Amino acid sequence: MTLEQFLTAILFKDLDYKVTEEGVQVFSSDAFREVIERSMKNGVGIYRVLVWKNDEVEEILTHEQFLKKATDLRWAKTAYFKFSREDATYEFSGEFKVSEKLLERAALFVPKVKKKDEEEE
Repeated sequence: MTLEQFLTAILFKDLDYKVTEEGVQVFSSDAFREVIERSMKNGVGIYRVLVWKNDEVEEILTHEQFLKKATDLRWAKTAYFKFSREDATYEFSGEFKVSEKLLERAALFVPKVKKKDEEEE
């Protein structure tokens, strides 16, 4: 499983987000809070959190600024709450860290969808 497949199939599943021309997934405030929660549950780290306003990046926050490892998501929660409380219209995106082991293991849990040809046989 690739990083992109993992993010869309597991981390971002059933969440609404928009994709910029550069391929960045941008979430509403509530959806990004769920992304952080899912990241914590799945052992996913976050290197950077980007804060968006009117389709432009207002602020870039990194785990290093908070003196935390990318996998210690307390920093991401702190960063998120600081901006979400300041202005409810802020949107967020992140740069995620997913280990190779997790990508290999995640492929086991994603249900395979039967193709139409297989169903007829």
